[in-house]
Amino acid sequence: MTLLRPVHAAKLQHHVFYVTDLERSKEFYTRLFGLQFSALNHPDSSAAMRLSQQEMHFFSFGFHHHDLCLVKHHKLTMDNGSMLHFSLVIRGSETFDAIRSRAQDIGCQLREGRMLASAKQEARAFCLQDPDRHWIEIIEEKQP
Repeated sequence: MTLLRPVHAAKLQHHVFYVTDLERSKEFYTRLFGLQFSALNHPDSSAAMRLSQQEMHFFSFGFHHHDLCLVKHHKLTMDNGSMLHFSLVIRGSETFDAIRSRAQDIGCQLREGRMLASAKQEARAFCLQDPDRHWIEIIEEKQP
């Protein structure tokens, strides 16, 4: 077997995941991160979404059409009792502290430190769960 040379990606461009209540999740993510709402469904996929009984809400941090997409599938049952999560690296201690404060203001239970105890602790970090119990890991970018 030939070993493939790794691809050095510049960054992960967006994240898509299922939620049980789009309006509740929209409120959560816009309040926590100040995300901009980009679109309901998508012109390229609206017919397919209707046929598969799915709805999509797209959100942006301000750089791309969407950085986060929340999908409601009306027949899907979710089980989020796992360690599946996504991580956000936050630039600047003021922004990191602001997100921590917003999370507390909207009633999130915070867990200090990285998602996995074995993860390298280079900077401050905390974890929280969204309304569907998706884990979100917030990591402060270490300044040079």
